[in-house]
Amino acid sequence: MAIQANALPPSLVAELNEMKRRLTALERKPKLGSVNERLPFGSTQSPSLEGTEGADFIHSLGIINSTGLNQPVLLCSIPFHIPWGTSAALDVSVTLWIRDMVTGGKTREITITKADDTSPGGFTRNITFTWRHPQPVGFDDPNVYKGFAVEYRVNNRVDFGGESLTVGVGDPLLITGIPDGTYAEESTDGNPRIDGGLTPTAVS
Repeated sequence: MAIQANALPPSLVAELNEMKRRLTALERKPKLGSVNERLPFGSTQSPSLEGTEGADFIHSLGIINSTGLNQPVLLCSIPFHIPWGTSAALDVSVTLWIRDMVTGGKTREITITKADDTSPGGFTRNITFTWRHPQPVGFDDPNVYKGFAVEYRVNNRVDFGGESLTVGVGDPLLITGIPDGTYAEESTDGNPRIDGGLTPTAVS
């Protein structure tokens, strides 16, 4: 029987195939998602959140394009403000969360009411998420396109000055991926909080 002199060991063939798979993954991924690199976001919202009031109605503020995200934690900061009437904050309320469009997983919900107004009133505050999200990342990510939806419910509206008003929410000020273990506030439920600070973990 003839000996095939150029035959490769099965282990080497498997290694070469894995390298080819990784190179293909790198070639098709846009160069997004590095640490501290802002992820794209799209929205067509007005200053006062749009949408029908009620628990049965879910609305979208916009979509975070996470294609190419290669970090396991999503850091996101979203500005909001409470509208005022003649002399006090209006009795408005919304509930907001972030949903992974790949797995369907979502953060814990956070509800904003007039009690979350600033003193003096009417100034902008921020909702902060540090979500150890469920989206696949790295070489094991088979998705060509990925995204996170920022979603909400309008719990209460108030008619004032000829307008139907609720909590005003703007485009996210900060959207980026960070390594797991960067901040103490990271959580699998997103740990949504108002004006949330970030506590760097101790470096060993």
